[in-house]
Amino acid sequence: MLEMFFDPRSVAVIGAAREPGKLGYGVLSNIQQYGYRGSIYPINPKAQEILGLRCYPSVLAVPDSIDLAVIVIPNRLVASVLDECGRKGVKGVIVISAGFREAGGDGIKMEKELTSIAQKYGMRMVGPNCLGIIDTVCDLNASFAAGMPDKGGIAFMSQSGALCSSILDWARAEGVGFSRFVSLGNKADINEVDMLLAWDKDPHSKVIAAYLEGVVDGPRFMATARQVTRSTPVIAIKSGGTTAGSRAVSSHTGTLAGTDAAYDAAFGQCGIVRAGSVEDLLDYSVAFARQPLLKGNRIAVVTNAGGPGIMATDACERSGMKLATLSRETIEFLRPNLPPSANIYNPIDVLGDALADRYALAVEAALGDPNVDGVLVILTPQVMTRAEETAAAVGQVSRKFEKPVLGGFMGEVTVRPAIGILRKYGIPNYLYPERAMAAFQAMYSYRQWLERPPQEYPRYNVDQAVVRRIFARTRGENRLSLGEVEAREVFGAYGLAIPRSRLTKAPEEAVQVAEELGYPVVMKITSPDILHKSDIGAVKVGVADASGV
Repeated sequence: MLEMFFDPRSVAVIGAAREPGKLGYGVLSNIQQYGYRGSIYPINPKAQEILGLRCYPSVLAVPDSIDLAVIVIPNRLVASVLDECGRKGVKGVIVISAGFREAGGDGIKMEKELTSIAQKYGMRMVGPNCLGIIDTVCDLNASFAAGMPDKGGIAFMSQSGALCSSILDWARAEGVGFSRFVSLGNKADINEVDMLLAWDKDPHSKVIAAYLEGVVDGPRFMATARQVTRSTPVIAIKSGGTTAGSRAVSSHTGTLAGTDAAYDAAFGQCGIVRAGSVEDLLDYSVAFARQPLLKGNRIAVVTNAGGPGIMATDACERSGMKLATLSRETIEFLRPNLPPSANIYNPIDVLGDALADRYALAVEAALGDPNVDGVLVILTPQVMTRAEETAAAVGQVSRKFEKPVLGGFMGEVTVRPAIGILRKYGIPNYLYPERAMAAFQAMYSYRQWLERPPQEYPRYNVDQAVVRRIFARTRGENRLSLGEVEAREVFGAYGLAIPRSRLTKAPEEAVQVAEELGYPVVMKITSPDILHKSDIGAVKVGVADASGV
């Protein structure tokens, strides 16, 4: 599915440029220099040759078939070129050009035209207004990103091209690898659902990570996510959760952001692990990509410093994980093998002078304990510390077990080489214990989803006319939320059972209605300006008589 993007036999760059520094030059150079083995066709009517490749005036002049076309030309010219691609039989197009729906006005009309042309010819389209795509499996960098990421197990999609560039730059510094990397842009055709389906059970992708500003089709997205998350973990960060953020999303990619609470509920119902920040998204993704999945929530901590061990303990409890209770056998093994002043309980404190052998002994004991599901290894650099030897020892021990091990080698200059060694063994490192525990919690959250039996969700006979009328009125009044009465009307349209209620506008009327409904009653204020009624005492429960009303 979508092979034309992830394994194309040929690529045309429409708008290929001769001058370094221009977008069309950068895209062509990226495709050529990172090992892509298919045919490359620069399209430029004013050039004979670029980067040693023969140029063609249009895709129609190329004698061979074209699987993928990358369009890097002014927005006003894109539609005619896209039509040429359709006539040529191009299977997929990436429209990097901007100035469409995100720009408003005529840009909205131009984007609709692109969608219409793509549908006419059965082409699939990424973009417009995107960075492009990268596929490390076939060594294709069809983007204007600087550099090529390492190969790895993370499939990443993003509506923000600039965020893609930043993450790629960070990943190269940290040695984090990706299988697929897609900038979705305005999602005029291909969207997050298409990517989920394309990457479902992908042998090259251990985890799917996503930056979303909104989703195109909520019900289809949820149904697809429920299917995909049964085999592949999906981690997502959803931006635009605030009023100001929602407005920024609309001007960025022309997307309607939706309410944050709705996305929280939706993600929870379909097994998506939600990240609160880009840092969380990357922290979680690396753990899923490199380590076995956590089977329970019992964590052991091995540390050479008391303070960080306490921090890890606090973080463990706050995140909803449990500090593992070591078995009697483990404790009795550690007692004679660690110094008398070492803490042989959890967290296991191997003391500040611990070398690689002491760490290896403690980590192996913890991993071998049936009461332990995962281990966090903390190291602080001191004069006697041998960080690189310790990292190698921990890595070797970790390979004996099918339990996740996360690193907490704290510091920067001194421990940087050791962190590189951990990476070679597939152990992610986190600068602070709190970040490591959050990654463990994300893994456990996904484990709980896998152990939850698949649910059949009921389908309701909806009175769609009522729902449309209410939502249209709300949008017409520029409101982002429904009032109490409107929400009840929507529930009723779905056939959901709700308590009887009446809207009243005067104390005497309220007393009369309460007596008709029967005491006790619940009373609420309803106002478009008051969303969280309980915060201001605007909800009264158990009102028992007329005087209370």
